[in-house]
Amino acid sequence: MAYKFEPACNRMEWLDPFYKQVWQKAFDDAIPISGTFELTPRCNFNCKMCYIHENCNTKKSELSLEQWLEIAKKAKEAGTLFLLLTGGEAMIREDFIELYQKLAVMGFRIVINTNGSLFNEKIATCFEKYPPAKINVSLYGSNEITYKQLCGIEAYHKVIKTIERLKEIGILVRITMTLTPYNCKDCLDVYQISVNKETLLEMTAYMFPPLRKDNDKIGKNEGRFSPQEAGYYNFLKNKIMMDKKVFDNTVSQELAKIAQYKQENKKVTCGNPVSCQAGRSSFWITWQGKMHSCGLMNQPEADVLKLGFDKAWSEIVKETSKIRLPKKCAVCAFRNLCRICPAMCLCETGKFNQVPEYICQMTKASFKEYQKYLENKDQ
Repeated sequence: MAYKFEPACNRMEWLDPFYKQVWQKAFDDAIPISGTFELTPRCNFNCKMCYIHENCNTKKSELSLEQWLEIAKKAKEAGTLFLLLTGGEAMIREDFIELYQKLAVMGFRIVINTNGSLFNEKIATCFEKYPPAKINVSLYGSNEITYKQLCGIEAYHKVIKTIERLKEIGILVRITMTLTPYNCKDCLDVYQISVNKETLLEMTAYMFPPLRKDNDKIGKNEGRFSPQEAGYYNFLKNKIMMDKKVFDNTVSQELAKIAQYKQENKKVTCGNPVSCQAGRSSFWITWQGKMHSCGLMNQPEADVLKLGFDKAWSEIVKETSKIRLPKKCAVCAFRNLCRICPAMCLCETGKFNQVPEYICQMTKASFKEYQKYLENKDQ
């Protein structure tokens, strides 16, 4: 079973021409077609690289069920169709089933992020009646030892059972794996698990600094690779997940673009604006009711509870439109391979318009691996 490599932001519905037009219309007209509800910062895991985690016994000022439903009502009126429920661990909320059911009845196309350890038969029954569009299940390794080292808990077997149960009741499952120094040795095993369980699969080798959790963490994440290691594993996970012929063609095309860009004499007066959906057609609302354009950034920010959804969204759109990435990145020969974004710049440097050296080094390390691969692939 071969997987087609796609950028992490790609959505399945974009493959349909109709949905492409819908998303483009939303992007052009600043319609908040897609949103994320970060239901809680609480989690029963303690992953070394997490950007938001709070102790599972700590309840701070999380939005209530009623507040989330009121926000959802206004979001729907503004044009929101797609909704991601995440945390922390969303299923740790005592009212998760009730909240999910009411959101489903409202007509949203719902996707859920979960670590898979708290799934139970009550939730299964709920999903059978109100099926989510997809469940993204984090699989951090292929054994309990890896889970204990990375997440502080032995949950591997429970997560596998959750994946199997979700498949039994007909739910589309995507396994997501964050590669770190603690679990990178398991990446081939996780790929094989995905193949055997017939799930979608997404892997990432880059870890954002947890800026939202701690402003002192700019450019720092104790749970991640060195940029050189991240570059290697970015290459490796693409090689693992892609059909060989597709991978060979993709690598050849990417390197050809880099060679072409190196011949350019392109000059720009300012950096590129935001090119993804963040703050253009999608939003993120935190567990405290703050709207962001992206869940990995702590700015721009608007208080939904004080301003209301419509005014908060307008504020986010206005401020996001002002963001410019570094001028150097706009003319860099590696720009297509790098695919830098505002969140990367902000989390790595504290500024949107400053070059994130970690990303530069990671990209160049990947480039070297691709070069070596092409030189040796027929040997």
